[in-house]
Amino acid sequence: MSARRASSSRGRLGWGLAVLGCLACSPAAEGDEGSTGGASTGDETSEPGTTRSADDSTGALETDSTRGEGTEGGATDESTGEPACPPLPAPDPAWLAPLQQDVVARLSGAAELSPGVTLSDRATASNRSAARQFLLAQWSALGLEGQLHAYSETGTNVFAALPATIDTDRTVVIGAHFDSVPASPGANDNATGVAMVLSLGRWLEELPCRDLDVLLVCFDEEELGLLGSAAFAEWLTTQPIEVVSVHTIDQMGWDADGDRAIELERADAGLFELYEQAEPFAPGVTPLVPTNTGFTDHVSFRELGFAAVGLTEEYVSGDTTPHYHLPSDTFDTVDLDYLASSTALLHETIGRLVTAEGS
Repeated sequence: MSARRASSSRGRLGWGLAVLGCLACSPAAEGDEGSTGGASTGDETSEPGTTRSADDSTGALETDSTRGEGTEGGATDESTGEPACPPLPAPDPAWLAPLQQDVVARLSGAAELSPGVTLSDRATASNRSAARQFLLAQWSALGLEGQLHAYSETGTNVFAALPATIDTDRTVVIGAHFDSVPASPGANDNATGVAMVLSLGRWLEELPCRDLDVLLVCFDEEELGLLGSAAFAEWLTTQPIEVVSVHTIDQMGWDADGDRAIELERADAGLFELYEQAEPFAPGVTPLVPTNTGFTDHVSFRELGFAAVGLTEEYVSGDTTPHYHLPSDTFDTVDLDYLASSTALLHETIGRLVTAEGS
């Protein structure tokens, strides 16, 4: 056990409720239909501007290939003489690819979601409820406590809170919507994004040094007008935390020309530079393309003053799925190699951000 991990005073399972004060959130349960009402509004007199300002931590990262030099992350554990915070490890492909393929297959109906349950889409109330229970089970399997954020009679987000290994009120948010349009299996849109969020959670949980708290969110009702992310963003403004940045993922499974390019939508406050600095450590990802597109969940957070960025395949550049919002958006159309390379960039970027090197 490293000295930095030992310094943490937070209990993992209680963190989301005790620190965030989510009075309308529920831990994993057998069913979620009973959770009603909107998210807690907390202290209406709070000053959200003091808890959501993005600072230099969103951009000015060390670019030296020797990680941790000159930072707290480069400290030595006096008891062992070893680095207290080792360099960021690459995700183990032995679990990464199977996890992501399983998530995309089960959410898109290529495999049973649970015994006897196969989804045709994630648009109906019953199918979205089943998807939420699947996500709660996934968080539990990864050692995290999934929680429900019920914001209306019809909409409920699913999230997990991963605490830092030091005491902090600074938080990074990573999310992807889990719903689909009617009659579409939604493999690319957006089971791929959900798979990236889940795999990121597993990888981050294994890091011995995390200087930022992390919220991993699966948004509901994006396809109905960004309803889930808008409610979650509004809820964040009531919380006594500083949101460093928000990263959303939507459609990461199509790459017909094989160039492994990723579009970064409306990257705020140095966030494009953050991904640029991580790119050399994520082989195969090139180029990163800035765009001004705003049709998905990052918009909800930017409108309330949070620094945000959206990750997607080449939507503006034209190398995007022809199966968008169609019954043909199926598992067999997803480019799993592209999903893996995009995941590598996300892991590297967020890993650098939440460790001493990035914060």
